[in-house]
Amino acid sequence: MIGVDIGTTSTKSVLFSIDGSVIASHGIEYPLYSPTPETAEQDPEEIFHAVINTIKETVRSSSVQPNDILCVSFSSAMHSVIAVDEKGNPLTRCITWADNRSASWAEKIKNDMNGHEIYLRTGTPIHPMSPLSKLVWLQNEQAELFAKSYKFISIKEYVFYKLYKEYVIDYSIASATGMFNLKSLNGM
Repeated sequence: MIGVDIGTTSTKSVLFSIDGSVIASHGIEYPLYSPTPETAEQDPEEIFHAVINTIKETVRSSSVQPNDILCVSFSSAMHSVIAVDEKGNPLTRCITWADNRSASWAEKIKNDMNGHEIYLRTGTPIHPMSPLSKLVWLQNEQAELFAKSYKFISIKEYVFYKLYKEYVIDYSIASATGMFNLKSLNGM
């Protein structure tokens, strides 16, 4: 099995044996782009290439044949947002959990837009990290970009789309968006 962790500062891949011991691992770092103190973005393509290359290098450095790998499991940093077009091409960099440009909108959601009801329905506190706050910020502060966006996805969804040409979101990422209904297990 290979475990892939798509983190904020790097992607790490680890190849495990059936008994859970580590056979091989590899990591690749990438930059965080912060042109202003509130901005914290990453290049989705840099991250995708890090995912592919860490997996390749992990397998290459082991004696395990690719066909003997039973599965690949992914984890990633939560709260990221990437606007994409109809073909899955990014229209923005990956807006990370550390980006605070939506701070004033998070306060407006909390105080003026039923923030407590949203929290009770989703279990996600309203804060600038939340994709919900980021989307409200984009809709109001970058309306043209918001209007031409086909979807807003996380970094894990971006990687999966690049690999499988299908948008896939798991419960762990969905539950951290501020838009996932915990009772019905779907979007609000």
